[in-house]
Amino acid sequence: MSGLEPEELARLLTEAVEPIRPSPDAYRQIRAGIDRRRRWRLPLMTAAGMVMAALIGLAVVALRPPPSSNELVEPAVPPLVTAPVTGPSRTPVAPSTGGTGRSARAGGGSGGGAATWSATTPPTALPSTSVSSPPVTAGSSASPTTVTQDSPQLPTAVVKPAVAGDVDGDGRSDQVRATGSKLEVVFSRDGTVGQVDLGAIVVPLHYTVVDIDANGFGEILVQTTSRSGMDNYALVRYASLDTLASVSLPAQLTLAAGVQGNVGAGFRCMDRALRINSGTSTDGSLFTVATTILALTPEGLAAQDSRSDQVRLPADPATSPFVAACGQLS
Repeated sequence: MSGLEPEELARLLTEAVEPIRPSPDAYRQIRAGIDRRRRWRLPLMTAAGMVMAALIGLAVVALRPPPSSNELVEPAVPPLVTAPVTGPSRTPVAPSTGGTGRSARAGGGSGGGAATWSATTPPTALPSTSVSSPPVTAGSSASPTTVTQDSPQLPTAVVKPAVAGDVDGDGRSDQVRATGSKLEVVFSRDGTVGQVDLGAIVVPLHYTVVDIDANGFGEILVQTTSRSGMDNYALVRYASLDTLASVSLPAQLTLAAGVQGNVGAGFRCMDRALRINSGTSTDGSLFTVATTILALTPEGLAAQDSRSDQVRLPADPATSPFVAACGQLS
């Protein structure tokens, strides 16, 4: 064995114990490992807690003693329900306008030759029905349409009921004219011309403006045809600003006046209502007359009451139930 010199041995020992200097990458790797352990520590602890809680729950369920067969279980009490208390039902009674003194006077006069009205059946209330036609805008040539609650609102009327000849509610008379089968109105409110096609109009123009429902806007009754003693009429209303609309009648009712053989028809304007008479006869003298009272509502004409009478035609045609008695048509 060869011996080492003391200097050589000291050099070797110094090199063996000299501190090791780590590289920068080593520090980064150590820091990354510490961060990974910190990130996983909380989820692992949470999962371990959940597992422990589940094990404890299973242990409680497993160790719970079974229920005794002698244990008495009370049934659930049913909920208390209070029945509503209703009062006795009441049947509405429709007001009857039939048989009044005014209606009787409308069909016959006094003295010799006047018509005799004798009620044979009591007044019968009819279900309220409304039939109407949509508005036709100014200048339109379309057929009459239906006025509904969705129609544009009317302007504010100056006075109620409307003054004579006032259709658009501005307190002034409006010009009514006919062009072929179209009824035209020159509105004094703004000078606009509104029109509605009625299919036919008698020339010369025979019409009247009367505020049937007293809402400040006059309705127009205009004669459309005349055949064999029977005159037919149309009812036109102011539906909205500068807009006219033709109002239809309920089924089986006509707006006519006159006697044609054994059939008679007539109408009369009343206080906020329109009375329509339709009669039939076997001898042309004694008629069974059905009278219907209608109200003009925003939705259209609605039947309010009806009755039947035996009427003998009077000598004076003016007192007959088969005439047009509204405004200037009287």
